[in-house]
Amino acid sequence: MLLRGWREPAVVRRVVWDQLSYSGGRTLTELHEAVRRVDRERLPGVLLEAGCGTGGSALVMAAAKAPGRELRVYDVFGMPPGPTAKDGPDVHRRWEEIASGKSAGIGSRTYYGYVDDLLEAITATFRRYGIPPERSEVVFVQGLLQDTLDGDQPVAVAHIDCDRFESVHTCLVRIAPRLVAGGVMIVDDYDFKSGCRLAVDAFMQENQVRFSMIRKTRVHIIRK
Repeated sequence: MLLRGWREPAVVRRVVWDQLSYSGGRTLTELHEAVRRVDRERLPGVLLEAGCGTGGSALVMAAAKAPGRELRVYDVFGMPPGPTAKDGPDVHRRWEEIASGKSAGIGSRTYYGYVDDLLEAITATFRRYGIPPERSEVVFVQGLLQDTLDGDQPVAVAHIDCDRFESVHTCLVRIAPRLVAGGVMIVDDYDFKSGCRLAVDAFMQENQVRFSMIRKTRVHIIRK
């Protein structure tokens, strides 16, 4: 929990300065603290991120975690998939902008979906931050979430940074059964994208006995 007078960790300041995340310092600090908390409380489980963008939030998670705890990062590492009928006009308008090739990136950066070999670029950024994935228990998994997000490993923290209904729904229904008691799913786009909000609301309506939803700068869904 962030207290009054909170300070941004050095990795958060650097990620914001390097324009590697759409999230601001406070949101990234909350993510950093969520990872630190499960280590302090010695909760078992891997860390997951679904939706990597340019890699900023994954860098924060990797820097915050204890040695030996695995971070698995899932993304297509390219152009994101388009919306479906369960996404609202806001998501469809955003997709049209992306598909047209006219989307702006973060600050002065190129939109990540237009970057050639995005996975290699993100891997190089991790190395530049002193977190070589192959020696830091960081695993990148490329492909659609529907095809790749599986397994039975317990999960301590999951950062769900997707904005389309199908992607968020897939994350919730596949991660929730694996989330340990006290573990958390942090949903990035609940307040910003209609499809994400619909998926979360439907999930909570069916699962409020086992999960609680807390509002910080982002939505945190905690396993009771």
